[in-house]
Amino acid sequence: MTPQIGMIMVINRAASDAENLKQLIEFMDSPEVRTSTPGQWREVAGDQRLEAVFVGPDLSDKDIRHVVDDVGQLDPNIPIVMLQEQHQR
Repeated sequence: MTPQIGMIMVINRAASDAENLKQLIEFMDSPEVRTSTPGQWREVAGDQRLEAVFVGPDLSDKDIRHVVDDVGQLDPNIPIVMLQEQHQR
């Protein structure tokens, strides 16, 4: 049996921001990276093992709670990276 390759999930409402982060992660020679909205990420992930989840700054507090709870139920050891908006100086 071959080991299952993990995937990184980027969850963000703005598709362009999610795609930019996806490209950056892929540039660092990461395994498969997918993007999704908060309500669809489990369907997008399917049966693949998650290596990490990146949560975009445009999610509401309610969205964040749901994502963190769902990821914790799936596997409490999956790293979750919370992104913050950049503020212009």
